[in-house]
Amino acid sequence: MDALRLIQREKELKEFLLEAFRRHNVECEITDDLLIFPRQRMTACAKVFNRSSSSTLVLQLDVVLEVGLGKEIIESCVGLGMDEDAAIKDAWKNFLSNSFHVLLSAFFTREFDDQINRYQWLIGGQRCDVIMSQIGMRGQAPDPLPLAWLNQFEDMVKKQVLPPGIHWMRLYYAQSQREVISAEILLDNNTWQSVENTVRSFDYPKTNDFLSVRVFLVVTAGCDVSRVAAAMAWMGDKDNEEIQRELVREGMLETDVEKAIVFMPLAFGRIFLKGITTAEFPDEAIVIDDTEKETTINLSDEPIYMEAYRLAEKIATESCVNMDHFKQIFLQSAELNAFNNALNEGAKLEDLNVARFGSPIMYFSHFIPAERVEEIIPEPEVSESKKGGKPFWKFWK
Repeated sequence: MDALRLIQREKELKEFLLEAFRRHNVECEITDDLLIFPRQRMTACAKVFNRSSSSTLVLQLDVVLEVGLGKEIIESCVGLGMDEDAAIKDAWKNFLSNSFHVLLSAFFTREFDDQINRYQWLIGGQRCDVIMSQIGMRGQAPDPLPLAWLNQFEDMVKKQVLPPGIHWMRLYYAQSQREVISAEILLDNNTWQSVENTVRSFDYPKTNDFLSVRVFLVVTAGCDVSRVAAAMAWMGDKDNEEIQRELVREGMLETDVEKAIVFMPLAFGRIFLKGITTAEFPDEAIVIDDTEKETTINLSDEPIYMEAYRLAEKIATESCVNMDHFKQIFLQSAELNAFNNALNEGAKLEDLNVARFGSPIMYFSHFIPAERVEEIIPEPEVSESKKGGKPFWKFWK
């Protein structure tokens, strides 16, 4: 399949995706090369890759769903066939059967929850919402299908510690003649290295014929700053109070949303400034609540600030679907504004490069400091496989 043919196929698949969501009462439209979901502030696209190595055509369908600013779920499905049409049809069928309803229930509607499994799991001590697919199978399965491996998978996930936000996992196992062909576990698009050996040791069903099993799940663990960032960008013509009310209506905690909205421009601005200056930024910040009480905090003790900072680093390094959205947020940074004002007033860049910003002052209607964490929660070990009032700030010492 040549490049032009792939482009044509991807265009067809976007139309299929549009129709699939509309059939499930989801408002969406195609703009340029993207499927747009205005109510959810999300986008999607479809990509096709030729993975053939024999006479049988093997195509890989990637459905990419941008669920937050800089956060993309890439769900891959294989299609087999003697020609393009058959392989595309097979890949599309696998996506609809194994992944589509999980995404639908996680981000769009509960109207079709009969197609998925919805749970609340305690993962690493944190209560999480879990939406899991039905078991996807190819080949000849024993009847009844042994489920020890699925129970082991659930127990393994519950022992992990996940950073706050939305995560997705895919477990795939294949065997033939009672020999393992593949045992793959992905977390957030990447191989989940720290649990690979554990996953390979599960008690999977064994048969003399070919058999593969597959599950896909979306896990929500607390506040996802990428979703807040997307709301700030998509609702750029609204004030912060209206954005906060909308996100609370969607189920986020008011205190988490307020922190994310206030911390986001600071974190994004610092990442942008680090690309143009060597000036130093303090970890200390001053918070003033609606009673005018002042509290000094360390930003590194605030998980929501740290997640916003890591998100900004990721977008600055890897880009995102709409970089103008990233720009919209970092341009709200008062530190960036102060830096620009200093340059406009005649300050020399070399002098600013050795300056130190003062502790930022931020206003909250309600502020609850995060409990001090003695040990920073590590990111799961993965390997890349795909890619109030208006704040016033003090700056210079």
